[in-house]
Amino acid sequence: MKTLYLECSLGVSGDMLLAALSDLVPEGGRVLTEAVASLGLPGVSVRIGEQMVQGIRTRLVEVLEEAPQPLRHLKDLTDIIAAAPLPERAKKLGLTALTRLAEAESKVHGQSLEHVHFHEVGAVDTIVDALGSILLALSTGAEAIVASPVNLGSGFVTFSHGRFPVPAPASAELARGMHTFATDSGMELATPTGLAVVKTLAGTYGPLPLGSIEAVGYGSGTYSTGAYPTFLRAYLIEGGPQRARQREDDDRSVNPVRGRGDLYGPHGHPHHGDHGHMSSGRTFVEYDEHLDLPPNGHDHG
Repeated sequence: MKTLYLECSLGVSGDMLLAALSDLVPEGGRVLTEAVASLGLPGVSVRIGEQMVQGIRTRLVEVLEEAPQPLRHLKDLTDIIAAAPLPERAKKLGLTALTRLAEAESKVHGQSLEHVHFHEVGAVDTIVDALGSILLALSTGAEAIVASPVNLGSGFVTFSHGRFPVPAPASAELARGMHTFATDSGMELATPTGLAVVKTLAGTYGPLPLGSIEAVGYGSGTYSTGAYPTFLRAYLIEGGPQRARQREDDDRSVNPVRGRGDLYGPHGHPHHGDHGHMSSGRTFVEYDEHLDLPPNGHDHG
């Protein structure tokens, strides 16, 4: 089976995710360009290029708006997605991600979903980032999607509602239920759009799964070349969960003690029991072999 792995150790934004997946998928640029054209948004297109980040070549995707765009609410986005001639699964998951984003904004501002001004949700680049990323992720043919713990960053961020510590309110709400951490970057590394899409796609979180890496895509964004250079890597892996379980079964048949699992967890730290004693545990991440995105229907807000 194939597994798509999203490495978010340097953060995640909508444009970084979109760029990495378009770099990973064969002819990803063409797939994305045609998908954006199918949305029927006047004057909206994408420009696909490259930029160097810390000496690494990365894909850069810019959403161009050559005509004035109206303020859009969730209902407008629903209508746009429903009318697009795209795969139904991509449209369903795209709307799920955008709805999560809208609900987070609604909750942190204390307003009903219908009355919130979605200055971020309504932006055309958010529609393209979310729907395009999901379409490309599904185009990989992966049966499981895994993400690393997400780096939220640190410091402060300023937007239309004022100056807030990182993570900003909507990002904090979206991060509920996800596996996250922070580094002393002094800047926001995970945006609401990026978090909403990863939360919708990822069935679980953990280290790079066991398997053979078939392809790697690198994606950067508008702010990737600043004081804290960032990019996102997307891996397509042959193997993953089934291969890991088969390896454990093989190990158990040869060495029953070893078959109980490695003593070290995914981050190189020993597992401890209730009384502080080391205990055995599996070193691979468990997945649903028949993953139907979004998996398990988990929704943490």
